[in-house]
Amino acid sequence: MARYILDSDAVVDQLNGIEASIQALGQIMSDGHLLCSCEVTLAEVYSGLSRERTVRAAPFLESLTFLPSAPEIGMQAGIWRYTYARQGIQIATTDVLIAATALFHNATLITGNLRHYPMPELRVLPLPPRRV
Repeated sequence: MARYILDSDAVVDQLNGIEASIQALGQIMSDGHLLCSCEVTLAEVYSGLSRERTVRAAPFLESLTFLPSAPEIGMQAGIWRYTYARQGIQIATTDVLIAATALFHNATLITGNLRHYPMPELRVLPLPPRRV
Protein backbone atom coordinates (compact mmCIF):
# COMPACT_ATOMS: atom_id res chain seq x y z
CA MET A 1 0.00 0.00 0.00
CA ALA A 2 1.53 3.27 -1.16
CA ARG A 3 0.89 6.75 0.17
CA TYR A 4 -0.17 9.62 -2.09
CA ILE A 5 -0.19 13.11 -0.61
CA LEU A 6 -2.51 15.59 -2.28
CA ASP A 7 -1.39 19.06 -3.20
CA SER A 8 -4.06 21.70 -2.67
CA ASP A 9 -5.04 21.75 -6.34
CA ALA A 10 -5.85 18.03 -6.21
CA VAL A 11 -8.16 18.60 -3.24
CA VAL A 12 -9.78 21.59 -4.96
CA ASP A 13 -10.36 19.51 -8.11
CA GLN A 14 -12.06 16.84 -6.01
CA LEU A 15 -14.24 19.39 -4.21
CA ASN A 16 -15.13 21.15 -7.48
CA GLY A 17 -16.15 17.94 -9.22
CA ILE A 18 -13.37 17.85 -11.84
CA GLU A 19 -14.15 14.43 -13.31
CA ALA A 20 -10.66 13.52 -14.57
CA SER A 21 -9.13 14.19 -11.15
CA ILE A 22 -11.95 12.40 -9.32
CA GLN A 23 -11.42 9.33 -11.49
CA ALA A 24 -7.63 9.40 -11.00
CA LEU A 25 -7.95 9.67 -7.22
CA GLY A 26 -10.66 7.01 -7.18
CA GLN A 27 -8.41 4.63 -9.10
CA ILE A 28 -5.61 5.12 -6.58
CA MET A 29 -7.99 4.28 -3.73
CA SER A 30 -9.44 1.32 -5.66
CA ASP A 31 -5.90 -0.01 -6.03
CA GLY A 32 -5.67 -0.07 -2.23
CA HIS A 33 -3.43 2.96 -1.76
CA LEU A 34 -3.84 5.78 0.76
CA LEU A 35 -4.76 9.35 -0.10
CA CYS A 36 -3.08 11.67 2.39
CA SER A 37 -2.85 15.30 3.42
CA CYS A 38 -0.81 17.45 5.76
CA GLU A 39 -1.43 20.62 7.74
CA VAL A 40 -0.13 22.84 4.94
CA THR A 41 -2.54 21.42 2.37
CA LEU A 42 -5.41 21.67 4.84
CA ALA A 43 -4.53 25.29 5.63
CA GLU A 44 -4.37 26.20 1.93
CA VAL A 45 -7.70 24.51 1.18
CA TYR A 46 -9.57 25.85 4.20
CA SER A 47 -8.30 29.37 3.52
CA GLY A 48 -10.34 29.34 0.32
CA LEU A 49 -13.57 27.82 1.65
CA SER A 50 -16.63 29.66 2.86
CA ARG A 51 -18.35 28.31 5.97
CA GLU A 52 -20.95 26.57 3.78
CA ARG A 53 -18.30 24.94 1.57
CA THR A 54 -16.28 23.93 4.63
CA VAL A 55 -19.20 21.84 5.85
CA ARG A 56 -19.56 20.17 2.44
CA ALA A 57 -15.79 19.59 2.11
CA ALA A 58 -15.25 18.15 5.58
CA PRO A 59 -16.20 14.51 4.81
CA PHE A 60 -13.63 14.25 2.01
CA LEU A 61 -10.91 16.08 3.92
CA GLU A 62 -11.50 13.97 7.03
CA SER A 63 -11.25 10.78 4.95
CA LEU A 64 -7.63 11.55 4.05
CA THR A 65 -4.81 10.00 6.08
CA PHE A 66 -2.99 12.81 7.89
CA LEU A 67 0.80 12.83 7.60
CA PRO A 68 2.20 14.68 10.63
CA SER A 69 5.00 17.18 10.62
CA ALA A 70 8.47 16.59 12.05
CA PRO A 71 11.59 18.72 12.52
CA GLU A 72 13.23 17.00 9.55
CA ILE A 73 10.44 18.27 7.31
CA GLY A 74 11.09 21.87 8.28
CA MET A 75 14.83 21.43 7.80
CA GLN A 76 14.44 19.83 4.36
CA ALA A 77 11.98 22.52 3.28
CA GLY A 78 14.40 25.24 4.33
CA ILE A 79 17.33 23.58 2.57
CA TRP A 80 15.35 23.26 -0.66
CA ARG A 81 14.11 26.82 -0.52
CA TYR A 82 17.64 28.14 0.08
CA THR A 83 19.20 25.91 -2.60
CA TYR A 84 16.67 26.71 -5.30
CA ALA A 85 16.69 30.44 -4.50
CA ARG A 86 20.45 30.44 -5.17
CA GLN A 87 19.63 29.03 -8.62
CA GLY A 88 17.10 31.79 -9.28
CA ILE A 89 14.10 29.50 -8.63
CA GLN A 90 11.62 30.86 -6.11
CA ILE A 91 9.48 28.19 -4.46
CA ALA A 92 6.77 29.09 -1.97
CA THR A 93 7.32 27.99 1.61
CA THR A 94 4.02 26.11 1.48
CA ASP A 95 5.18 24.10 -1.55
CA VAL A 96 8.54 23.11 -0.06
CA LEU A 97 6.77 22.07 3.14
CA ILE A 98 4.32 19.85 1.23
CA ALA A 99 7.21 18.39 -0.79
CA ALA A 100 9.31 17.74 2.31
CA THR A 101 6.32 16.06 3.98
CA ALA A 102 5.95 13.78 0.97
CA LEU A 103 9.65 12.91 0.99
CA PHE A 104 9.77 12.33 4.76
CA HIS A 105 6.76 9.99 4.67
CA ASN A 106 7.84 8.24 1.44
CA ALA A 107 4.70 9.45 -0.32
CA THR A 108 4.08 10.39 -3.93
CA LEU A 109 2.85 13.96 -4.40
CA ILE A 110 -0.21 14.42 -6.61
CA THR A 111 -0.33 17.86 -8.20
CA GLY A 112 -1.17 19.76 -11.33
CA ASN A 113 1.52 22.32 -10.47
CA LEU A 114 4.59 20.41 -11.60
CA ARG A 115 6.74 23.52 -11.89
CA HIS A 116 6.31 24.12 -8.14
CA TYR A 117 8.14 20.86 -7.42
CA PRO A 118 11.48 20.65 -9.26
CA MET A 119 13.10 18.37 -6.65
CA PRO A 120 14.45 15.29 -8.47
CA GLU A 121 14.28 13.12 -5.35
CA LEU A 122 10.53 13.74 -5.02
CA ARG A 123 8.06 11.31 -6.59
CA VAL A 124 5.33 13.30 -8.33
CA LEU A 125 2.20 12.07 -10.06
CA PRO A 126 0.67 14.77 -12.29
CA LEU A 127 -3.06 15.36 -12.19
CA PRO A 128 -4.74 14.55 -15.50
CA PRO A 129 -5.29 17.56 -17.76
CA ARG A 130 -8.54 19.39 -17.19
CA ARG A 131 -11.01 19.07 -20.02
CA VAL A 132 -12.59 22.35 -21.04
